[in-house]
Amino acid sequence: MVFTSLILSPATSSFSPSLPVSNKRSGSSPIHCCEDSLGRSKLKHIGSNNGLESFPEKNSLVTTPAIIPRPRRIILVRHGQSEGNVDESVYTRVPDPKIGLTEKGVAEAEECGKRIRKLIESDGANDWKVYFYVSPYKRTLETLRGVGKAFESSRIAGVREEPRLREQDFGMFPLSIL
Repeated sequence: MVFTSLILSPATSSFSPSLPVSNKRSGSSPIHCCEDSLGRSKLKHIGSNNGLESFPEKNSLVTTPAIIPRPRRIILVRHGQSEGNVDESVYTRVPDPKIGLTEKGVAEAEECGKRIRKLIESDGANDWKVYFYVSPYKRTLETLRGVGKAFESSRIAGVREEPRLREQDFGMFPLSIL
């Protein structure tokens, strides 16, 4: 199985080309996050584990070492054109995480998905899947919707909203110090 991880972030950098990573895994059956290669559950359910079953890599109750396939490549994607890119005064009226895409941004996301799919298919592997990591910002979720249109659901191994994927946040840092 060939995996590609796509990371959609509101970071200030633009589209980054893929970085190839070796992936030599035999077999063609999908690996699910909480199962071994034979489809058996790796979780031992003892009382409450505070929802850790949805994050097996952080779960200390895993009975066997997790077999996590290495992606063939990691592709970083910046969100499409946002309302804030067109009119910076939007940031004075709308909280940053709630700023959405423009029509042009939606079209950019859909085109990006098609280009990524073409790139993945050019590898020649027939058993590929993608896994998306996405920021919780509205514009990145909307970008994911556009990118995701290029992939059938059978080609998407998973999606994880990752709050650590966001622009730098300095909290209530007073600008007068700068």
